[in-house]
Amino acid sequence: MRIYLLFILLFIAFFIISFSQAQPNAKVYYEEFDNGYHIYADNEEYCPITIKIDFSTINLNGDNGNNNVYVVNSQEDKQLLTTLKVSNKKNSYKFSYEYQMSYGDLTKDDYDKNHRYYLPFKSSNKFNIHQGYNGSFSHQNENALDFTMPVGTEITAVREGIVVKVIDKNHRNCPEERCKKYNNLILIYHPDGTFAEYAHIKQNGSNVKIGEQVDQGQLIGYSGNVGWTTGPHLHLVIFKQKFTGRKTLKTKFKTGDGHKNEYLIENKTYSRNY
Repeated sequence: MRIYLLFILLFIAFFIISFSQAQPNAKVYYEEFDNGYHIYADNEEYCPITIKIDFSTINLNGDNGNNNVYVVNSQEDKQLLTTLKVSNKKNSYKFSYEYQMSYGDLTKDDYDKNHRYYLPFKSSNKFNIHQGYNGSFSHQNENALDFTMPVGTEITAVREGIVVKVIDKNHRNCPEERCKKYNNLILIYHPDGTFAEYAHIKQNGSNVKIGEQVDQGQLIGYSGNVGWTTGPHLHLVIFKQKFTGRKTLKTKFKTGDGHKNEYLIENKTYSRNY
């Protein structure tokens, strides 16, 4: 007589996500079959997500071993991650697992280092970089840019992509880090796996919605003075997501009439005439 002692999941989920202290809208689950379990994931986000699973098993073997990393496609339901199969059907078996989730495809470190980014504002305008890469106020060890601009300035996409997150309900601000939780932002996922975050937009200041495909140079919202700020500005950061934090990137922008491609420097004013 075969005896099956099924210990249904000791289920511990760790979500380590950088932006907005949010977690991907996704889930991991299993289905039993005659000889074990199929492990699946649903991803409702408009970008891929990466899941790392640490299995603990008794009398079960996984297709891919332990400490596995899986990429789940955007808008994917019931994507098979792995299968756990019973080793000896005469003995009892059980399993538990822990997992981490993060936005993006974390299996790829490479990205388009030669992309020519647009400045994040309309043509015929010019704005000053108040704080540049590794700035002394709030950009220590971060490749981010602060453009000083009046509240309500039109913000345009520096690159084409798909909108994966929008927060524009907040209106509070202060010059202290405790107000970071009030930041409004638009987050866009690019074709090479990088993200662009446009922060401090005004309340109800988004001109795009989650899931919308945007073109480079398209109007996406309006600047504000919301969250952790000392004055009206746009905070822009391009990054690769990691399980713990993010890798922020230096990127070159088309300036002037568009023929020059350069890194932006703190305390310098840049115009867009293209």
